Amino acid sequence: MDTPQHTRRLAAIVFTDIVGFSKLTEGDEVTALELLATQKQIVQPLVQEFDGQWLKEIGDGLLLSFPSSYDAVRCAIRIQKAVGGIEHLVLRIGIHQGDVVQTETDVLGSGVNIASRVETVAPPGGVAVSDKVQRDIAHHADLSTQSIGFPKLKGIDIGFEVFCITNEGLPVGISHGKVEASGRLAKSKSPLLLAAAAVVLAVVAAFFLKPVSSVDLGAIPSKSIAVLPFDNFAKGEADENFADGLTEVITATLSKIGELKVISRTSVMAFKGDNRPTSPEIAAKLNVAHVLEGSVQRAGEQVRIVVQLIDAREDRHLWSETFDGNLSELFDVQTRVATNIANYLEANLTQQEQVRIARRPTGNMKAYEHYMVLLQRGIVHIDKRELDVNLALAEKVVLLDEKFAEAHAIIALCHLGYYWSGHDHTDARRALAKASVDRAIELAPESPMVHTAKGYLHYWGLGEFDKALVEFGIARKMEPSASQHIEDIAWVQRAKGDLAQAFASMDVALELNPQSDLILREMGFTHIVAKNWDRAIEILDRAILLNDTADYYSLKIDAIWGRDGNLDSALAFLKEAQGIVGRDKFLIHEHRFELDRGNYVASLKAIESITADPFLSQSRVIPKSLARVFVYAKSGESDKVKAELESSLETLKRMANKNPIDPRVQMNMGLVYAMQGDEEQAVMRGQQAMALYPLSKNAINAQRIHIQMGSIYLQLGQVDKCIELLESLKDKPLGMEIGELKTNATWDPVRDHEVFKAIVQ
Repeated sequence: MDTPQHTRRLAAIVFTDIVGFSKLTEGDEVTALELLATQKQIVQPLVQEFDGQWLKEIGDGLLLSFPSSYDAVRCAIRIQKAVGGIEHLVLRIGIHQGDVVQTETDVLGSGVNIASRVETVAPPGGVAVSDKVQRDIAHHADLSTQSIGFPKLKGIDIGFEVFCITNEGLPVGISHGKVEASGRLAKSKSPLLLAAAAVVLAVVAAFFLKPVSSVDLGAIPSKSIAVLPFDNFAKGEADENFADGLTEVITATLSKIGELKVISRTSVMAFKGDNRPTSPEIAAKLNVAHVLEGSVQRAGEQVRIVVQLIDAREDRHLWSETFDGNLSELFDVQTRVATNIANYLEANLTQQEQVRIARRPTGNMKAYEHYMVLLQRGIVHIDKRELDVNLALAEKVVLLDEKFAEAHAIIALCHLGYYWSGHDHTDARRALAKASVDRAIELAPESPMVHTAKGYLHYWGLGEFDKALVEFGIARKMEPSASQHIEDIAWVQRAKGDLAQAFASMDVALELNPQSDLILREMGFTHIVAKNWDRAIEILDRAILLNDTADYYSLKIDAIWGRDGNLDSALAFLKEAQGIVGRDKFLIHEHRFELDRGNYVASLKAIESITADPFLSQSRVIPKSLARVFVYAKSGESDKVKAELESSLETLKRMANKNPIDPRVQMNMGLVYAMQGDEEQAVMRGQQAMALYPLSKNAINAQRIHIQMGSIYLQLGQVDKCIELLESLKDKPLGMEIGELKTNATWDPVRDHEVFKAIVQ
């Protein structure tokens, strides 16, 4: 397979797409062809008028290039104006300035990819441009733009600001949450937030921007490697998934070799694309001596894979090989690559390791391709949407190959994710998980992932920590350089209350996965539990820079709340987080803060904005009616309290009938009964909740259920009982509850007691 000749040039790249084309023309080929012909008839003369080049038609989309950003934007405005009155011909247009690579048969380049992604955030009938184009046209007074923020663009790892053209009344797209540190600093008016941003930037400089010259490359262990993201020389999302999946499976194959240190795929994906640092820079950032670079080109069932091993410290080529063949030979390629790398790095391959790296998990390549997508998505989740997608995809794999053990393992992990997160904390869900684990073990006891699933059954499903550690230890022995197994061990050590061991395991995992936002998030959470507030905030700032989703900000809010016991500082950061991620992500926090501040109207507004009823988290089940009870009780509206309590009890009883073993439901039923004055039911329900989730089941999460028993006792006026409970918890890791203990008036009757002071200090 000869490499095609190509030319590379810098250009302003325009990508267009007809909104809703597939749906409009489904089953109607005549209408589709007529619409495409009309588009070409209108657009082609305009492209010529502005000295543009008609590069390619991609379905209903057009790929165009222009000698300057100014010409590209002016042409795009004219195009939108020209098609404005034509039925169904509604375009989105994206523009970026970058490289265009033209081969004999195709048009490639990162600039093309970015332009196509920018188009996706343009509004129907609008034009979106990248920050590079914005800088180019900023001095042209006849063009006007409006920022829509920093959208997350699929397949683009480096964030940048996107703008919409506003000339001729063109529409502006929706605002996107992510704001880079520089933008956040520029817009912030709060001295507190400015100081926080300065700390974040300092952390970034220390953690991510360490100069290569400050790293002793010669001291890096020689038997260490990172598999860089494979370049995809085919086209289409499926081919991109295949290339990324190949990166993952080769990384996993190398992780089975005990003498190698292998960096996790999570940390190397930052180097995907054309803006890859030099090999010595990667060596310094990841602390590895070698990198494996590769490319994949696929045509039907035929595939070409090119790999080369580089000494990253010296940027020196060591070995390369090209594999041409059928897709079914992929497993042989993985084995050959791993064996050759072990030989070049003088890593001893044991007989067991040779067997493991040569293992074929399936003979069905279609099933394997779906499995590769699952690996990229990650196999352990608690977010319901992620679980829904993974479960559907894993079940599709099983339909293709019922004997694919790893697919059964992922199905089990999905069921356990629903169970652990509280989305479906039922015996029936746990039974589904156990059935899938049993099937996976039956099929492939030699698979590390199967033991991961069995470990999570013991950890999340049964609360059997020592048995979980055994299974995770088996998986780690099979894949000693996979950070996943070390992370799993750390989470169980934390659940047992062994925080020192958990921190040590997290440090080891971070060595293998130095840019993992998940490890950093969990480290931050663990430091909150241990009341190491400043360390928690520092680590969470690092995590947020890698992943600015809501739960990362929520943890930082809790850290500030617990550290300061000051609602003003916690609320200030809450408002900043809402400005970045969206208000709806933090409504429970907003309700609780405004309630404790005495802003009852604002607290009620936050409650009414919550869409889920009841609100669910791992340790809480809060019907909206119960949230309103707290507000009305504090505001003195006793006539409203009774009705809301009855409504809360109805909701909780329905949930208890469906799932009587849920401790969150039982505890809140106890609280409702206490507020109604039913002492017997209140104490019985609370004690039942503690029995369902004893501290022995989870030394971190169970205490969040137990501390609520104290509030039941206080509602009943049983202060001594509350003190007795607090005495039993004072040496437990209660960090996640400290903020509420410090600010919620419920705890005022015991606030001056020495036991309470010992807990919150």
